[in-house]
This record gives sequence, C-alpha cells and structure tokens, in this order.
Amino acid sequence: MEPHPHLHLFDTARKWKYLIIGTFPPNSAVRDKIYIDYFYGNKGFLWRIIHDLYHDRGYDFFSGTMQQNIAQIKRWQDDYGVGLSDTILSCKRKHPLSSDDSDLIDIQFNHGLKHYVLGNLSHIEKIIFTSSSGKNSAFENFRNIMGSDIVKTEGKLVTGLPSPSGSANITFFNTNKEETLGLTNDFYDYVVQHRPDLLKEFRQRWKLKKQKRAAPEDQRKNIKIPSTPTGLVKEFKLWKYASALPKQKSL
Repeated sequence: MEPHPHLHLFDTARKWKYLIIGTFPPNSAVRDKIYIDYFYGNKGFLWRIIHDLYHDRGYDFFSGTMQQNIAQIKRWQDDYGVGLSDTILSCKRKHPLSSDDSDLIDIQFNHGLKHYVLGNLSHIEKIIFTSSSGKNSAFENFRNIMGSDIVKTEGKLVTGLPSPSGSANITFFNTNKEETLGLTNDFYDYVVQHRPDLLKEFRQRWKLKKQKRAAPEDQRKNIKIPSTPTGLVKEFKLWKYASALPKQKSL
C-alpha cells in the first residue's frame, strides 16, 4: 500500500472556513509530473490558477525554492482560512507510475475527513472539490466517506469546477448540444457573459463540426476546425475558481 504523504499536515485543530478536497497525490517517482512535495503538487496546475488569482495581493508560489513556495502557499492558507485535504488515506495503483485517479485501487478512505467536517460545520463556508465526476473523483470519494451525513453539508459543496489539468481542456468543446454550440454549459455561459465578441466564431466552429461529422470519413480531414482563441480557457478557469475561492482574508 502507498500511504498519503501529506495528510498529517492537515491541521484538525484549525477551524478552516474553506476546504479544498482532492483525491491522492501523484507517485513521487514521477518527478516530471510533480511541482511541489505538498498537496496538489501535480505539475502545479491548481497552484498556477490560485497564484494567478492572488499574485497581485502579494502571494508568489513559483519564484522561490520548493520550500519557499510551500511557505507562500501556507501563508495564503492561513490568511484566507483555506484547509487542504484529500479523500484517500492509502491505496495501490494499477500502473505504479500512473498519476490517474482511475488507476487507484485497494483504496482506504480518509474517514477522519468526515469527523472533521461534521465537527466544524458551523465554521465551514465552502467545501471545494478539484474533481467532481469520474472514477475516484474527489467528490465521489467524499460522498462515499460521508454516507447519509452528506445531507448535512448541503449548500456548502462546490462541485463542477473545471479540472486544473490542461489535459482536460478539450472536454469543454466536446458536447453535442446545439443550444450551447457544442460547448459545456458553464463554458458557453462564460463566453456569452464575458466574451460575446467570440460568439460568431464559435457559431462558425459549430457549423464546421457538424459538417465534419456528416462528411464521408475520407473527406473529414479536409474540414479544418479553427483553434481555440488564445488564453480563453485560462480566462474561463480563473473565472470559475474565483467564484469559489475566498475574496476576503479570514478574520
């Protein structure tokens, strides 16, 4: 069994206002996929988003040594009352070097998380999940841990955030819904509300996608779908995470 290397760092004596809940860290042997030896250290995706949201408030997660960056993250946690934890205490992997949640097996859940949540419900404002769907997602694991007591957390759960990972970006464009031009609902809503200048472009992309699907297989390669406007996915992720994360420092 592979034990979680960081769960002992979750301060159960602290009455956190926000919790960010994940699954399990990547295998430490996969060094090229690790940004820091701390929670959510996988390539720094989550911390890059939070860094971009809070950098102008004096937090820098990327300019120092690993220990200096971790110290900056902990300072941000303390200032904004954000606790970090995961849903898996220990597990095995189907493939030893895989960092995919779907490859985690023989899972032992972090049941201490349930004890903390139920004991601090009056202080917790939001419980934020880094993944909400799919095998072994943070939210599905949390629901398993909480059992019927999950109803007590109603109104505090934040699900549906886009994955911090860049590998998940293509999923924003892979629906077959005419009314959202083939985009996911929340991505379409972002474009409508904040980038209406791009709607004409997305209508054209959707038209081409339908033509490509209807075309004979040997002709599909001739129908070129324009690339996504540069920076748009990043804008969308920052918008979604800004809506979930604290705006004011904890008193």
